[in-house]
Amino acid sequence: MAWPRHMAAEPLVSAPAGDAAREASFERLFAQFSEPIYNYVRRMVSDADRAADITQDTFIKAYRKLDTLADDSSTRSWIYRIATNTAIDEMRRRRFVTPMGDDESHHQRPDPRPGPEAQVLGASIDERIQRALGRLRPNHRQCLILSDVEDMSAAQIGDVMGMSYGAVRTLLCRARGEMRRELQREGIGT
Repeated sequence: MAWPRHMAAEPLVSAPAGDAAREASFERLFAQFSEPIYNYVRRMVSDADRAADITQDTFIKAYRKLDTLADDSSTRSWIYRIATNTAIDEMRRRRFVTPMGDDESHHQRPDPRPGPEAQVLGASIDERIQRALGRLRPNHRQCLILSDVEDMSAAQIGDVMGMSYGAVRTLLCRARGEMRRELQREGIGT
C-alpha cells in the first residue's frame, strides 16, 4: 500500500543538530515500520486519511520516546503498542464528537454502497471480509489483525495489547468465533 502523498512529503519532526545517531536510529525505525503501521492502523479505523494522521502521530511519539526503547528485539511490539494506543485514543475522541446541525431532514446523504465501478473492479470477497472485520469489537479486530495479518505470536500480541499470554489466547478464540459469525452474515463460509 502506498503512502498518501501528504504523508510521504512532510517530515515528521526536525531533529536537534548534532544528534546524528538518534536521527539515524529513527530513520531506520521509520523505514522498517512506517508502511506496516499505516496498514495496521488503516485496518483498525477503516479510513485512509485518519490512518495517515494516526501513523504520523505514532512516529512523532516514537521519536520523542526513542530513548525508552530497551533493545532491538522489542522494537516491533513497542511501535505497535504506540500505534495501538494512538488509534484507540483517536477513536475515543471521535466517539464524543458529533457534527453540528446534523439533521436528516436538511441533508441528503450519499449512498454509502460502492458504485458500479468499484463493484466490478473490487474483489467482492475482500469487501465482505473487510465489512465483517469492521463490525467486530475493537479489541477482537485488533487481536485478529495482529495475529492473522501482522503475523504476531500470542506473546507479541500480549506485549502490544498489555495482556497475558493466556488472555490473548482466549481473546483470539473469541475473536475468531465472532469473525466466523460475521462472515456467515456476509454469506461466506456457511
